[in-house]
Amino acid sequence: MTLHRFDKWDWILSLSLSLAVLLTVMFTSHLVGLVRDEGFYMRTAETTADYIQFSLDSIGRGQFTEPFSKKTITRYFEFNSEHPTFVKNLFGLSHFIFHKKLQWLSFVNSIRLVAALFAAATAFLIYLFGRLFFSRMTAVAAPLLFFTMPHIFFHSHLACFDIPILFFWSGTFILFAVYLVNRSRWLAFFIAVFLGCAMATKHNVYFIPPLLVLIWLVMHFATYRSLDPRHKGFVGFFRAVPLPFWFMPVVSLPVFFISWPWLWYDTVKRFGNYLAFHAYHVHYTNYYFGQELSSPPFPFSYPWGMTFFTTPVPQLVCFFAAVALFLFWLFGRGRTPVERHVGAVLLAGALFPILLISMPGVPIFGGIKHFFTGQPILVTVGLAVVLNGTAELSRRWPKIKEQTAQGIVIAAALLALITPNAKFVMHGAGFFNAFIGGAQGAAENYMQRNFWGYDILPLCRVLNAVAPRGAKVYVMSYFEGLNGNSFLYLKKEGFIRNDIQGTNELRDADFAFFFYEKQNENVLYDLYREFGTARPLELSETDSVYFSALFGRVK
Repeated sequence: MTLHRFDKWDWILSLSLSLAVLLTVMFTSHLVGLVRDEGFYMRTAETTADYIQFSLDSIGRGQFTEPFSKKTITRYFEFNSEHPTFVKNLFGLSHFIFHKKLQWLSFVNSIRLVAALFAAATAFLIYLFGRLFFSRMTAVAAPLLFFTMPHIFFHSHLACFDIPILFFWSGTFILFAVYLVNRSRWLAFFIAVFLGCAMATKHNVYFIPPLLVLIWLVMHFATYRSLDPRHKGFVGFFRAVPLPFWFMPVVSLPVFFISWPWLWYDTVKRFGNYLAFHAYHVHYTNYYFGQELSSPPFPFSYPWGMTFFTTPVPQLVCFFAAVALFLFWLFGRGRTPVERHVGAVLLAGALFPILLISMPGVPIFGGIKHFFTGQPILVTVGLAVVLNGTAELSRRWPKIKEQTAQGIVIAAALLALITPNAKFVMHGAGFFNAFIGGAQGAAENYMQRNFWGYDILPLCRVLNAVAPRGAKVYVMSYFEGLNGNSFLYLKKEGFIRNDIQGTNELRDADFAFFFYEKQNENVLYDLYREFGTARPLELSETDSVYFSALFGRVK
């Protein structure tokens, strides 16, 4: 197995695609409302920006140690301490520079810029992967196919961890696959740094080192040891250990620790609290073919079924094509040990997130965001298989040139994705594909359609138009609705008039947001009794499937 050369044209194309993704995400940010989690992370960004200002002021006064004292660290990093702060620090830094100092971006966009940059970095990663292992055509088309997945495009806007951890998860497996081919020492070191940043983003990546080590152990004892006499015996075993494994403990762990100031003091206690929070995470209700999933055990089929029904058909073809190629690399005749090893690594990176969520006790809240982290690998590899098949057909019919045939296939896929993306640009988390009948079919099958209050922007315009000055609106924060911070930031961004107040008590409200979910039926009944009407002032919908509504009290 050899890697293709990455030349100046690849730099131009990859960076152009990354810039296009960045600008597209930023210019469509106003179409996506603030989800529940963003309320926490945007407040954290404000606090981090205050910490940066405090640090600069302290250093300016000659108090060089004050920003690193336990009192200061506790003051600025205690809030939302259940997650590492690498990405949250970037949120705060971007907010500090582009909103507070330069005033180039609005409050929300200064924080969402970080998510857009990670989306752009993911486009570059996909191009790099496609070019090194397959072809330039694959490298160009794969990012386009990836970001025309409505769920991916939706999450690319959010000031959350989901696209960053997708980038780090897939990136670690892709870079390790590259290392298996070129054995670069600098790449081995970079992988360790990369994994440290990944650990400092979210705990998903804790599974990566054990997976990579397990795969290597199988390959070592099954193949590598017998091929190289230097790798036999006790000493030979340690000599054969891949260089990234040696770097990970001495590089990745310090990167993780340094990036999270909260752990600098009371380290054991605070790290233990962090692990406990996720080990005993609260379960939020989901509906899956009418089955209420609010507490374990959850069905094994859930992440597989959700992946199948929420992935657009062209990308779903890539999913199965990629798995077929991985299996061929692993078990096909004449495959080299490196090809088998690369196949195993990429297969694990692509499918382990789905397999993990299949475990009956693992929380399943958040739609598909917790198990789409391997999609960059699946889309890229699967597209390469499809394009290779197209090239084979063109060789049988010489009148059709290979690149022309491949271009037709890519164009057809992208054209087919225009309509679903246009329909779901404001409701990306509610997208379902044709195999379940789209949004209507998903509703008829009682599938989860909402995602914590992101889809109310059309309702806000009506609220602003009809609400008297000082009106109160019910935000459903006690249920799976808006986060209180998200409501405040909607006002700060100008989506909701500044004089309108939020409340979590229906009896105090003049208006009410309602989010259509099976588990919220009791709220709708209470709303009808309190407001005296079940007729909304405005609905947010796609294909006649309702996502949220605005109600007004009958006077």
